Amino acid sequence: MSEKVESIKKWFKKYPYAIAIFYLIFYLSVFSWLEKNVVPKYIIHCKLDEIIPFCEVFIIPYVSWFVYVPAAFIWFKHRGWEDYKKLCLMVFTGLTICLCIYYAFPTGLNLRLAQKPHDTGFLYNMVHLLRAIDTPTNVCPSIHVMNTVMIFQAVCSLDHLKHRKLTIAAHFVIMVLICASTVLLDQHSVIDVICGIMMSFVIHGCVYKVEWKEALALKKTVQKKFSENA
Repeated sequence: MSEKVESIKKWFKKYPYAIAIFYLIFYLSVFSWLEKNVVPKYIIHCKLDEIIPFCEVFIIPYVSWFVYVPAAFIWFKHRGWEDYKKLCLMVFTGLTICLCIYYAFPTGLNLRLAQKPHDTGFLYNMVHLLRAIDTPTNVCPSIHVMNTVMIFQAVCSLDHLKHRKLTIAAHFVIMVLICASTVLLDQHSVIDVICGIMMSFVIHGCVYKVEWKEALALKKTVQKKFSENA
């Protein structure tokens, strides 16, 4: 049995994109089934949702998520197997948990308004096309937010990037814009965003726990040496 497991690991290591492709097929199949068969029982809403204005220009960062996430996987794959494996483990674990939550606690939104006569233009058309494809169901936690924050956390966890402030800042801006777009387009409630962020932090902590322990041990060692020399 162990030999079979090792052979599977070697195969995936040889063909790393196969992991993402196989999981994507699984995820889209289950998510599509949930969209068609599970009726929302819990409407997500809070007072802050009513204050946040609708801003159609944020359709650009919202749609860019569909490019940003695959690009991150490709970039991490070229970084090396270990970094790519951790990103896959973190993102796919989060998505699987979301599917389970959507099934056990089917959620929906009532934030989206019907198109008004004066709502015309390319950006408005993009928004309404998005809403025709993406129904206001299975919203909490927000996958858009969770995956984006996870990628930012993974980038920040790379040793060679920890001192490259410009790169970190660029990913931070992308993360903020995508997360903001979810509420500024009425695609999600603020509650969905908060839950997505919380999930990303919990799962990131579990995946990178070894690195955290090593960093903490190193910090204690440095502090001990400093106190001894003082």
